[in-house]
Amino acid sequence: MHGRVRWTPVDAATDIFRVKQYFGVALELREWARTVRTDAGFVDLVRRAVLPLPGWEPPRAPAVAPLPAFRSRAPGRLAGKRVAVASSGGSGALASLVGVARALEETRTPVSCWSLCSGGALFGFPLAAGRSADEVAELVLGLTARDLVDVDWGGLARAPMRVGRGFTGVVRGERIEETCRRLVGDLTLGDLPVPAYAPIWNVEENRVEYLGPRTYPQVSVAKAIRMALALPPVFEPVAFGGYHWCDGGIVDILPVHPVLDMESPPDVVLAVNGFHPPSLRGEDATGWDDQSLSILQLAGQVRSSQHVQLARENLARLRAAVPDVRLIEPVPYDVVRGTGFYRQFLDPTDWPMFIRAGYDATRAALRSRPEP
Repeated sequence: MHGRVRWTPVDAATDIFRVKQYFGVALELREWARTVRTDAGFVDLVRRAVLPLPGWEPPRAPAVAPLPAFRSRAPGRLAGKRVAVASSGGSGALASLVGVARALEETRTPVSCWSLCSGGALFGFPLAAGRSADEVAELVLGLTARDLVDVDWGGLARAPMRVGRGFTGVVRGERIEETCRRLVGDLTLGDLPVPAYAPIWNVEENRVEYLGPRTYPQVSVAKAIRMALALPPVFEPVAFGGYHWCDGGIVDILPVHPVLDMESPPDVVLAVNGFHPPSLRGEDATGWDDQSLSILQLAGQVRSSQHVQLARENLARLRAAVPDVRLIEPVPYDVVRGTGFYRQFLDPTDWPMFIRAGYDATRAALRSRPEP
């Protein structure tokens, strides 16, 4: 018999995939509780993002110049090569993509395709829209949490009375889309000077698609960024085409299909890891069974196992198909680990440092010999 499967409460409670989700919820709550206990600054950061108090906010510190003066450089091994960038997600840490772009600009090396994910869309799509790295740096460093966060207070208030029906995210997405429109105007994906793609996840059909010029040319770039950032239960899913869509990084956080599916394959791919530990290693859980609440130590590995394994396989696919793949890891893993993921989205204070780190890491990668 075909059609929707009907689940009993026992089915739902014991389903192996839901058990993994229960682990994830427990870990998130533990991480947030630890952060609240040890980091009053994070608590105030969240408060300022969701409940700003006019006249009570500290003055915004002037932005630090993230990049050195432009210096033209010889392209070296990149001369005549087609270069693509494949980026993981990683919240505000992906401001590093602006530095990656600047390093390539200095060698007069155009990017032939951007494969973006989650937070990387906020920085990568404006670059694909034809703006220079310096222009994008100036635009994004002028943003605050208020430009990105619009809490659905009404939905929160109604959720208990409706038993959560229809409530899918604390933060509405319209403000993000309006902010992104200031960055890229009314450009559509089909109008992009440089093709750029990001994975999005279809809630109803539980599948991933890659949002970009070949697949959805009529979608505005601003909406594409919003869809790529939609991460429940924080950001509500985006209704589009009769479905609801979320950040595809939920499934594929280092997407490579857009690069591998290019009509003219690249000669060089810069793979930017802004989410997983160095070299896509898993977290070291040695001794987990001797720690208190051992099951939660085990759960931490379970939660990330599929993500990191798929990222490794995607990197291997790139290396099998492209002559020269350089793995770039500009931002230390601890910066985006746990609640750091949310901190780096809500607070752009470190974005200049991330931009410079992307520039320095790319310069170092271009000077090194290709990986075997």
